[in-house]
Amino acid sequence: MKGIGKDKFDINIVHYHNSNNMYEIPDASIDLVITSPPYFNIKDYSKDGYQKHNHSNKNKENIGDINNFDEYILSLLLVWKECYRVLKPNGKMCINVPLMPMLKKDFNNHYNRHIYDLQSEIQSSILKNTNFFLLDLFIWNRTNSTKKLMFGSYPYPRNFYVQNTIEFITIFVKGGKPDNETINNEIKEKSKLSKEEWLEYTKQIWNIPIPNKKDLAFGEHSAIMPEEIANRLIKLYSFFGDVVLDPFAGSGTTLKKAYELGRNYIGYEIYLHYKKVIDKKINSVISKRGEGNEK
Repeated sequence: MKGIGKDKFDINIVHYHNSNNMYEIPDASIDLVITSPPYFNIKDYSKDGYQKHNHSNKNKENIGDINNFDEYILSLLLVWKECYRVLKPNGKMCINVPLMPMLKKDFNNHYNRHIYDLQSEIQSSILKNTNFFLLDLFIWNRTNSTKKLMFGSYPYPRNFYVQNTIEFITIFVKGGKPDNETINNEIKEKSKLSKEEWLEYTKQIWNIPIPNKKDLAFGEHSAIMPEEIANRLIKLYSFFGDVVLDPFAGSGTTLKKAYELGRNYIGYEIYLHYKKVIDKKINSVISKRGEGNEK
């Protein structure tokens, strides 16, 4: 439920506008950023599906509507710079992206498919143009990945295509020492990981399935982040009571898990039609707590 942060800004709220200007948030006031940005121009977030035709910049607010890859990376950079501004010293920014195979018909000048490596391009852009440091990299192995196979030249050599079954979660950190003065023993105990969690979460490969019909956003969003990914990142990089930001809130997975784990959240999302599913996810946490229903 909506509240006020320590620096007198709204928390537990979603702002429905572009996150390249998060003017509602003061400098150095966010503890953790977790997000998964639009996958270049592959998915049509305005229609909850895949693009069947080339984009025509139909929504200038949507980074996923940009045709030019370099422009896409530059547009994302504006958001990453804003994340740097609002993060506290030692705050983490976690970015989840896949590899994006593009069909050879989309190029007409290249025999094979082409893969856009979103992770390496975003990482390079951030490290060259901000003061973030690279802290860690996880590989998400989608254990129930799509049955849509990449055939290539099957069953004959020489152009077999590797199945696209992994994604990356890159962890960046803002320089500076953490402010632990407000972290008392009670907060530490509420935030403590079990030995089993510590051993599992710090493995570099995370074996996690794609969300299924049990997710409240199933069928309403084309790229749902698994709750387990948000769960691990929140537990690894934030304390109970911290503020977690998602600048591309989508279906609200990060926001829901943050609230569920006793953290506060702020989200940004340009598409109002996701408000219904975001509210549904937050209300599911409120219902479990017995706090009544939020409109």
